[in-house]
Amino acid sequence: MPRLVASGGRALAGGVVGGALSLAVVACGGPPPAVDGDLTDGWPGLPEAAIFVPEAGTCHREAFRAVVAAEDYQPVDCEAPHLLETVHVGTFTGGPAEGDQPPAPGSAALRQAFEECEQRAADHLGADYRHGLLWMGVAVPTPVAWDGGARWFRCDLSELDSVVGDPVTREGDLAGALAEGSPLRLGCWVVEVGEGGELVEQSPVPCDEPHDAEFVGVWRAPDGPFPDPTDRDGPVHEGCRSRIAAYTGVPDDGNVRYRVGAIVDWMSERDWENGNRGFRCRLLVAEPVTGSLRNAGAEALPVRRR
Repeated sequence: MPRLVASGGRALAGGVVGGALSLAVVACGGPPPAVDGDLTDGWPGLPEAAIFVPEAGTCHREAFRAVVAAEDYQPVDCEAPHLLETVHVGTFTGGPAEGDQPPAPGSAALRQAFEECEQRAADHLGADYRHGLLWMGVAVPTPVAWDGGARWFRCDLSELDSVVGDPVTREGDLAGALAEGSPLRLGCWVVEVGEGGELVEQSPVPCDEPHDAEFVGVWRAPDGPFPDPTDRDGPVHEGCRSRIAAYTGVPDDGNVRYRVGAIVDWMSERDWENGNRGFRCRLLVAEPVTGSLRNAGAEALPVRRR
């Protein structure tokens, strides 16, 4: 080929004539043996483009991303240092799968995906992830991948450095991580509350040591607008008071607020839009106690009207 380029018109013409002559010979002589003359069959078809789908049971060094691209997917063994663990990969089906774009924050489809992730995470952990120092997010494909047929969603867990803290790097998977006695499970705290009722400081301590606050469970809110965190008489605080009553064994009535205080750990508005409807609830006592207040009863928590 370099000779054809370098030799100018004559060599190029010779090449073209030779090619034409060869074609003429083939045309006159018919197909060679073992060739049927049909150029449309006998050729393998092109392989279909593979759709990228992440895998469950993998871990990732990078922080959570709400949208995951194939080129950014670099899973690592969960025994290696990582920030995220993928505990489940689900599939959008029905109407949501027929949309032009991946389900957006605030959509019913993303809330349903979050609910599926909650259940799969609980199966993996041994309890609701909110019972521990954990956070969960749901990731979806890029719009380009969605247009190419991707319909998956990914359920990712991160360990936190405090109840509403930041993700930490860990080693080892989270299978069974919220079993009784696990250091990741929420328990008791020494807290400082500001004059306006805001939580100023909190330090986790064993429940057999003096403490002011204790985790009692999760209250689930119905769908709707993001609740007002400053509304201490609203449905979220009322819901947590009901959780406190069930946990401590006192009557679930209007006197709960006069027996014990409530701390509600609010999720972000973004997490609410992505489907999180579970609020962590903690009881708060006026004077430090030693030991858990589970099933303590009305005698241990008398009505105090001041």
